[in-house]
Amino acid sequence: MAARTETRQTTPTSHQAGQRPGLHGERLARHFGIRATSSLSVGRARLAPLVLTRLQGQVAPGAVTAPLKPEAAFSIVIQLQPLQHHDLRVAGRVRHEGIVPMGAVSALSLGDPPRSIMRGTFDAVQVYLPDAFLHDVADEEGFARPAGLSWPRDRPDPVALGLAQLLLPALERPDAARAFFVDHLVLAFLGHAAHGYGQVPTRTTARRGGLTPWQERRAKELMRARLASPLTITEVSRECRLSPSYFAAAFRRSTGRSPHQYLSGLRIDEARTLMATTGLPLADIALICGFHDQSYFTRVFSRTVGTSPGQWRRLHAPHPLSIPPARPHDEDGVVWGDRGAR
Repeated sequence: MAARTETRQTTPTSHQAGQRPGLHGERLARHFGIRATSSLSVGRARLAPLVLTRLQGQVAPGAVTAPLKPEAAFSIVIQLQPLQHHDLRVAGRVRHEGIVPMGAVSALSLGDPPRSIMRGTFDAVQVYLPDAFLHDVADEEGFARPAGLSWPRDRPDPVALGLAQLLLPALERPDAARAFFVDHLVLAFLGHAAHGYGQVPTRTTARRGGLTPWQERRAKELMRARLASPLTITEVSRECRLSPSYFAAAFRRSTGRSPHQYLSGLRIDEARTLMATTGLPLADIALICGFHDQSYFTRVFSRTVGTSPGQWRRLHAPHPLSIPPARPHDEDGVVWGDRGAR
């Protein structure tokens, strides 16, 4: 059975107040002399969590990072913007000296703490990955435990950059409703890091099966029952007695959609039903259907359906005059009932 995964998102202030041990968050920001603008943690039962931190700021020229105590974890830094200069040394040996392009990755073991001298504007996402967390995922997914992680500092990794950019909204706007999506991206990144940075061979005997009928039925039942509340892939996979990544792949093979796409589709369908049959304000419909606010609901609905919720409602609500007159403005800034009655 899969270990429980919990996604916790925090603002810089609350993260600092509850700082966990390890080189991440505010501690990492102080180490570099910049800011940790946001952070997010993904935990497994009994294990120290994986932590994502957005780092931004102007690095003081010539400043040498302070010595660190060794710890059983990896630090993976993904550059969102180019860095003018980075002198990186590990165990006294030069690992990199020069410019760092956008999308470049630093993958280092904190068991042998690095020293850095940097110059320029720093904008990156750090993945703090405890050894035990990575080993637990490796054992669960059936690949060898990486002995170490390594990647040339000046070589861009478009896969890591793409995944980091997809995670930015969850980092910048903490919201438990995105936990399902965050779990999916973190699992994808860990698989990529193990095979790409840890040189772990890809399995030659891939598991090809989909979900059994009872597993597919249980997964869909749970998603329908939890439309309005946060839900993670690990919770659903545990109900199906599968690991999170195997469940995600098997669900796609069985349904043609990822778990995140399927859950999003259920929420959109429920929103359409409520817009067509009730006079509830869009802000209330957003919360009922599991979207943390109306603006996020509008973005997802517009991307999926091709039109905004307000426009869709004006076209499909059968009795606009029956909707109560007092309600908030829609996303276009116009009271929906007034416009719909014209």
